Amino acid sequence: MLLFSGNSSKSYLVARIAVELIGFAKHITGFLPNFYDLKAENKELRKTNVLLLSELNQLREEKLENIRLRKLLGFKEKQNNYEFIPADVVGKTLVSPYNYIVLNAGENDGVEVNMPVVCELGVVGKIMKTGKNYSLAMILFHKDFRASVKIQRSRVDGILGWEGGDFLSLMNVSKTMDVEVGDVVITSEYSTIFPSGFEIGVVAEIDNSVPGLFKAIKVKPSVDFTKLEEVFIIKYKGDFEREEIEQASLENKNLK
Repeated sequence: MLLFSGNSSKSYLVARIAVELIGFAKHITGFLPNFYDLKAENKELRKTNVLLLSELNQLREEKLENIRLRKLLGFKEKQNNYEFIPADVVGKTLVSPYNYIVLNAGENDGVEVNMPVVCELGVVGKIMKTGKNYSLAMILFHKDFRASVKIQRSRVDGILGWEGGDFLSLMNVSKTMDVEVGDVVITSEYSTIFPSGFEIGVVAEIDNSVPGLFKAIKVKPSVDFTKLEEVFIIKYKGDFEREEIEQASLENKNLK
């Protein structure tokens, strides 16, 4: 009251400043509740955003799974001569000399040792150990893996194995045999583990300059093991009678 009743310009200025300060203080006190409301609202929005992103990612996963399952179903329909056991890859190692995958299908599903494992892109490997509900399969990138194969175009036979690195090795192919880069490699009827005609990979490199009688051939596998999630185990048993005869013949030769 004293400030507003003064006549000097100084008193008027002080009164004006006081009024502005009071107004600003009221503005601040009025703003603070809104600030906290906005902060709480922002927190809820962020929470909703996280949930929506989670749902979006789930939908994307389901879409990708649907695409993969459609391809697997198409593959299964093409290979209707065989009985398949579907399985998910629930574990894998890809950095060892003895790489393998863990599958959520085992003896209770009919899985047995040495059954072939495939997917819609080609051969994955074979079962090497079984449990009641799980099994282990050695993949192509395993030091002990071997398979009888042939070049699909020229029918040249060979043995497929892995000696390390990103490629498989096609062995025992003479330098005079007809093999070209880009040729598709498939399983052979000589195999006692795999049914014939399943794709394994594509010839990536050929070297005829190596010493000896055979070419050095590198094969790029058809299956990308880093992305492998679903497989089929084939209920296929090789001709063990033939295998026993061949094994006996080899042993007799060694004895002579």
